[in-house]
Amino acid sequence: MQNKFIKKNAKYPLVSVIMNCFNGEKFLSEAIDSVYAQTFQDWEIIFWDNASSDRTAKIAKSYDKKLKYFRASKTTALGEARVAATKMAKGKYLAFLDCDDIWLKDKLRDQVEIFKNYKDEVGIVYGRSEVIFESNTQKNFVFKEDKKLPEGDVLSELAKENFIIFSSAMVNKKKFFECGGFPVHLYNSTDYWIFLHMAKKYSCGVFQEVCCKNRIHDGSLSVRQKVIGAEESIAALRDLLPDDRVEKGLQNQYVNLIIMQLKERKFLTAINILKRHGGLIKVLNRIFIRIKSYIW
Repeated sequence: MQNKFIKKNAKYPLVSVIMNCFNGEKFLSEAIDSVYAQTFQDWEIIFWDNASSDRTAKIAKSYDKKLKYFRASKTTALGEARVAATKMAKGKYLAFLDCDDIWLKDKLRDQVEIFKNYKDEVGIVYGRSEVIFESNTQKNFVFKEDKKLPEGDVLSELAKENFIIFSSAMVNKKKFFECGGFPVHLYNSTDYWIFLHMAKKYSCGVFQEVCCKNRIHDGSLSVRQKVIGAEESIAALRDLLPDDRVEKGLQNQYVNLIIMQLKERKFLTAINILKRHGGLIKVLNRIFIRIKSYIW
């Protein structure tokens, strides 16, 4: 099936796989191997090493020329590193893989097929993800397993919650840069920012089956920077105002920020946000659901 997508005598690959890494040696080989195992093979890896001090460089350089290795002169914010990596890409499409995640073998094939079927209507294609934990204290699960993932005009839903797992996403590179590319100034929510901007302008395609495994561990940015992530998500939404769909989503994001502040035991900060933006009923409902999950 893959051969019909490969451009004969093409100068550049169809898909550029963007991998940003900082001291990610622990799971790196498994992540890169999942790209090399793809049934669709018209790709390059743009590997951006954000000045790692571990074995990241040695591992990345052990692969062949399909992996193009770049190293920053110094460690920068995630946004700056992602911008640098995407500027090196030659493909028509950009696919993203965090260095601790894993792709299933048909991931690229299935998403290129969706882009081909939708032609120029779609800016983003994403898929379902299995969330896996390094710790045995939590059970792996499929994200939103019992729900159909949104497609088409998804901005209203996306404003409420970022349901696009980063490593599940592929974007049209031209449309990606037309919407501004990754924001250089963010440390955490770079993906949410660009997904929102692309969703406002373009339709979103979806592969309803699991296409990747999203690993959660103590070193994950999503674990270490929850408050920063919530604050940057709000900033990303505010960039899109005025828009009624975004305005409604902002309330959900403020509730999420309050929950994150409570988890960090920053009670006064949480109360001040609650006073300014409301959402007491939603906060209490979220807390009740969390308590109920522990009891049952």
